[in-house]
Amino acid sequence: MKKVGNYLLYTAPEPEEGLGRFFKSLLRVFLKRERVCHVALAGGRTPVEFYRRLSGERLPWDKLRFYLSDERYVPLHSELSNYRMLRESLGNKAKIVFFKTEMPPEECAMDYSLQLPERLHIALLGVGADGHTASLFPGVECQEVTEKVCLSSSPDGLLRLSLTQSYLNLSCVVLFFLKGEEKRGVLEAMLRGEPLPATRVRGQLRTYLFTDLL
Repeated sequence: MKKVGNYLLYTAPEPEEGLGRFFKSLLRVFLKRERVCHVALAGGRTPVEFYRRLSGERLPWDKLRFYLSDERYVPLHSELSNYRMLRESLGNKAKIVFFKTEMPPEECAMDYSLQLPERLHIALLGVGADGHTASLFPGVECQEVTEKVCLSSSPDGLLRLSLTQSYLNLSCVVLFFLKGEEKRGVLEAMLRGEPLPATRVRGQLRTYLFTDLL
């Protein structure tokens, strides 16, 4: 791991392994002083393999609380649902707080906000090729329902719910995880510090970047 720009960068052909070791070490650190460790998780396809590996680990599952960094405003059983992906990948041991998308959008955002901790210990976030993270997209204004949760929309026009930039920036540690040659441009932009939604999110203690792009 080396310091590059604003990040501590880890690169490997299969970064899931290194991310897994580091993630478990962070859990141990936080649980030495906290009764519960609060962790936000990324949606999308990139972290699925990491979650599947994590599901087989002997973790203190009863002391972990997982939260979605964002969600599409779709039924929980939809193939587009991040909650469905997380539940299927992590299994039933994981305690996952989810967006109740059967509610009207603003009520859903308010309800989710009330379930969030004052701050997250760890935020594991993905990055899109356009530089978005969670559902904070370039050029898209988010409607803040609370300081913690906002309504947004993706380029395809689908309504999204997301943790806000200001709330994510309260996280003790932020871990970005991105893979694939199509992400090389955004990785280089992040390392240069270009103004993107992803570069505006920083951990209070450290910000890490795990990737397979060497």
